[in-house]
Amino acid sequence: MRVLALPLCCLLVAPKAMLACSVAIQTETLPSFPNVRLTVLKEGTPQRKVRLVVAAQINGQQVGPAFTTDARGIVELRNLAPGMYCITAIADPRLGAGLCLLVSNGHDRNRSEFSLKLATLPPPPPPPPTLEEQLKEATKSAPQVRVREFKGTVSDMSGAYISHAGLVVYVHPAEQESNLIRLEADEQGQFSVPLNPGSYTAAFQSPGFRTRYVGFTIGPDASQDSASIVLQVGSCP
Repeated sequence: MRVLALPLCCLLVAPKAMLACSVAIQTETLPSFPNVRLTVLKEGTPQRKVRLVVAAQINGQQVGPAFTTDARGIVELRNLAPGMYCITAIADPRLGAGLCLLVSNGHDRNRSEFSLKLATLPPPPPPPPTLEEQLKEATKSAPQVRVREFKGTVSDMSGAYISHAGLVVYVHPAEQESNLIRLEADEQGQFSVPLNPGSYTAAFQSPGFRTRYVGFTIGPDASQDSASIVLQVGSCP
């Protein structure tokens, strides 16, 4: 038996369930025949009109339309193809349950029976900060680079250039709204944009690399002509 964290945002498409997006339900994986009877319970009482979404684990795609429990709190799934399926039940944005089934070949008359016990879901996590908010936070750190012009190259840890890396430059406001400048490095990872002397913070991004926030001070007395920006491999932003 395996326990999985089933993300609701991957499975639930009903409008009522959208409030619970990104909330994970701990589920167990159980062997099953192709025919399945599911009973949804709340404190031991069958629950009618509860929506169930069935998704094939191999591709995360929903299997047919959502199901709704009958007056006995039951949903019947028939003739599931062999494979793994994850079922999510949501009574309202605050109550949910999940179960994953490993379906094997079986005779048409064989049927498995399972219960999904509704429980209170944890509150959804707060939304992540926007890129602009992260750039504003990064401005609190001391500038890391002092250059005469805003230009340089973006590379990985091995020194290989990162083609078409994305840049977002935050122009520090002075009695005005902040301003974001978006640009892209070229094939050789080189970037350049004319900026007046002053302080700036830039975010450097590329798929497969961690976003790096760099504080710049641009001025004619700086010791460097350009900056060398190195990104680390990683899936986190």
